Amino acid sequence: TVRMTIQNAPQAEAALQVLVNAAEGSHLTIVQNWEGQANYAAVRTILNVAADASVPLIQVLADNSADSWNDVGCVAAEKGSIELTRLYLTKGNLTSGVRTDLIGDGSSFTSHSGYLVQQNRTLDMNVIVNHIGKKTMSDITAEGTVQNHAAKIFRGTIDLRTGCSGSEGKENETVLLLGDDVVNKTIPLILCAQEDVKGNHGATIGELDEDTMFYFGARGIDKEAAERIVTGAKLEHICDLMKDEAAEKIAKEALEEVI
Repeated sequence: TVRMTIQNAPQAEAALQVLVNAAEGSHLTIVQNWEGQANYAAVRTILNVAADASVPLIQVLADNSADSWNDVGCVAAEKGSIELTRLYLTKGNLTSGVRTDLIGDGSSFTSHSGYLVQQNRTLDMNVIVNHIGKKTMSDITAEGTVQNHAAKIFRGTIDLRTGCSGSEGKENETVLLLGDDVVNKTIPLILCAQEDVKGNHGATIGELDEDTMFYFGARGIDKEAAERIVTGAKLEHICDLMKDEAAEKIAKEALEEVI
């Protein structure tokens, strides 16, 4: 396991590129914890995953108020596996981009993203998966809350290219909107140039429904507390998917403080 703390001093800017070459048959977990940023920060992480290798990448962006750019690029060879788990609690504006090329037969990419966007901030996420090899698999999920005059954009693109027969791509997002002044854009896209493939997408967007509010109200829990509980439960689920005890502890402590 490789652990990285990404931070910079007040009034300073940070730019970093991380290049990872995972050898054939290897397993490498990478944990990136962004904290203490007072100014701009930009990080690009590039993963080259060889045949039969697996790389979980865990990113926690919580204790920083800077405007940030988080870019991830991935290439997976035959039966290579990449799992990206991200928790976004940042107090600054954040632009996040992911591109994955599944070039090897049987390679796979899984992405789990959780977010809380508030205080007039903007989160802009873009995830692209190119299915190139045969019998490749991608699964993109995102869930979170947008509140307090905030805005969120999520673009998910699954490109099932010529020659990727037997491949499957799916994406889904669940968004909780709190307040009438929030902006949400969910833009799923599936491109297909090959027969014998599967592509699925879905989205659930809305406020807490009346039945949920009645349930909380009957137990003496007001609307504000109910919103915190539901938001916390969604994001705690993302923490549980991190499969790294230390990273999970950092993420849950940050989540508890924010919620």
